[in-house]
Amino acid sequence: MHKVRHHFFPRLTEWLGAVEDRRIANCCDYSMSEILMQAIYMYEIQGLTRNQMNLFNKYGGFFKENFEALHDGMRLAHFDTVNNVIKTVRTEDLIAVLEKMVYSLIRQKVIKPIGGYYHIICDASGLASYRVAPVDGAIHKTSKNNVVTYGANVLEAKIITGNGLCLSIGSELLSNEGKKEFDKQDCEHAAFLRLCDKIHKSFPRLAICIHLDGLYANRTVMRKCEEYGWKYIITRKEGSLPKLTEQITDTMEKEKLKFTHSEVLNPGQKKLVYGDVHYLWVDHLDHQGHALNYIEASFPMHNKPEVVTTFAYITNIDVDKSRANCRDLVRRLIASGRSRWLIENKGFNEQKNNGFNMAHKFVRKSIVNLHKYYILLQIAHIIYQLTVKSKEVVTMAQSLKVTFKLLWARLQSIITGHLLCRERLRFNLQRCQIRLE
Repeated sequence: MHKVRHHFFPRLTEWLGAVEDRRIANCCDYSMSEILMQAIYMYEIQGLTRNQMNLFNKYGGFFKENFEALHDGMRLAHFDTVNNVIKTVRTEDLIAVLEKMVYSLIRQKVIKPIGGYYHIICDASGLASYRVAPVDGAIHKTSKNNVVTYGANVLEAKIITGNGLCLSIGSELLSNEGKKEFDKQDCEHAAFLRLCDKIHKSFPRLAICIHLDGLYANRTVMRKCEEYGWKYIITRKEGSLPKLTEQITDTMEKEKLKFTHSEVLNPGQKKLVYGDVHYLWVDHLDHQGHALNYIEASFPMHNKPEVVTTFAYITNIDVDKSRANCRDLVRRLIASGRSRWLIENKGFNEQKNNGFNMAHKFVRKSIVNLHKYYILLQIAHIIYQLTVKSKEVVTMAQSLKVTFKLLWARLQSIITGHLLCRERLRFNLQRCQIRLE
């Protein structure tokens, strides 16, 4: 991981040091890069909590010496100090570091366009819930028993790659300011519009195709995407957009593109099962003045062929039905639409359940400061994904027949129980090639 970080992000320490320091001058023992790197390191090694990091520092054997060796002589501070400094940092400055990392990966061609577009998935997730209102306005709702609960929810945008990387590109806290109660649809829509403006400002020339769930199938979202020249693939839930159903039904059969293609129904399994998937493409539709197309695919289950799952989407990507490869393009669009599972599996699920402790309240009274920890987690998760995707680590896990979770448990035991060789660590700083699976 040390080698991966320096290979892909040799300027990360510089970027962290450029974060505006709002502390009192001449009263700081630790630099901004030292403080922020410790929080990132907590997530990198899956140190779980601030208290656990303090225990590592106090009773962790060689933990302190190894941290200093891994980070060019940085000193290890008490995590109460780290927390106090993070409270003073602006959220925008941390997101700027995240954006620089993504931009660096685009320039290195680690993140490549798929079908001519950079695909970004947006979805919301809960970070924490509170019984007492935080100091900076968490969303709130009242139960039937008149019990008010408060929560920190974030709308996350992740850019995906062809080899399964799912990397954060930005996030926005949900807020029901000005509303009596939390309304999922209204709050997510407002957060989405704010997030779109920030992404466009940071990546104005990026050819973006954005993936959204059925909650965003409305003209406000379509107008925003068209304003920035973005393409979209939005899940269409059954029963939604009824007027669109009428247009699809009224379209003449000869104008629809229908075909069947044999597909793998259980990808990733040892024994592959193939089945016939039925595709439907209908173009030149309209939703409140916005031109769009409809795409649908029906997949039978690999172990129960009589059970069929239908995936339906609306998109402003056009397919020329007269071209010989139009069917391949339709299949590719369906595959792109189904890739939304990456943000749930490789994003939220991995960060909540695989050692990153995303749902932990690193700050108990402020959702804004909790969001800062969330951004630092995303920085560490980018480094983690590049590490576990590297050919060397994949080969190691396969040869030892162990999971990545077990590898990271072994990592913790090494950095606490053994003194790392500084000469070997300096060797990691040399230019090299890291291939990703």
